[in-house]
Parts: sequence; structure tokens; C-alpha cells
Amino acid sequence: MKKLYFLLFLGLFSVASFAQTENDNCYEQYRKVFENRGAFEVEDGVHDNVVLSIKTKTEVECILVSVTVKNKEIVEIVVYYEDETKDILKYDFKDAVAWTIFNGMSRTRITKQEEQITIFFTDKVKPKKKEYKKAPLPKFDLND
Repeated sequence: MKKLYFLLFLGLFSVASFAQTENDNCYEQYRKVFENRGAFEVEDGVHDNVVLSIKTKTEVECILVSVTVKNKEIVEIVVYYEDETKDILKYDFKDAVAWTIFNGMSRTRITKQEEQITIFFTDKVKPKKKEYKKAPLPKFDLND
């Protein structure tokens, strides 16, 4: 009986730990990179190959877009299609606040369809911090 409880516990534990890795979606991966490394300031102008994240209650999707920034705010989004065409992307947001940018990421905006939209300016991510070069272990006796 104890073995049965142990196996049941072990099975539930392994399923729970596997499920946590599935939550590491594209939004979470980009967010972690930006939070850990930081980003350079996003200048006014057109920015290509920007990642737009669309989160719903059931899924997360990340797509490539082009974003126009004016006065440090997002003013236009152009979506890329697989056939190399482009189109202006418009959302109907619940709020009427400015779509600002901080640390290379936009403010998350919520549409009237309950989608959470966040933009990541991936070309503005700071590089990884340099790591110290490790000293080799001694090949001689230090105690002599």
C-alpha cells in the first residue's frame, strides 16, 4: 500500500514539474530576457523585426511586426505575412492610454476581446554580461 501511494505521489510530482516547463511560452521567454539583460532606449522611427505577443486565456502567440514609434509611443503596427506581404494591424483597446515603451518592451494593452498585447523590441536587448575567465586548477603542489 505504501508503494502505491509513493508511486502515485511520484507520478503526480513528475506531471506537475513537466507542466511548469510548458508555461515557458514565447511571451515568458522574451519577458525574462528583457528583465534579465535590460534594453537600450527605443528611438523614434520605424523598427523592423519586432515581436508582438498576443496572450489569451488559452494560448500565446508571437508574431513578427514592424512598429512606428513617435514621441516614445507606439503609433502604428505593420504585420508581416508568410507570402512577404504586409498590412497595418489595428486593435480595439479597452483603455485610451498612450502605448509607451520601457526597457525595450511596450506597456501591455488589453483589447476588448480580452487579448493582452505586448511588443518586444528585440534589437534593443543589451548583450549578455561578460563572465570572468575561470582559473585552471593547479598542476603543481601549492603546499611545498
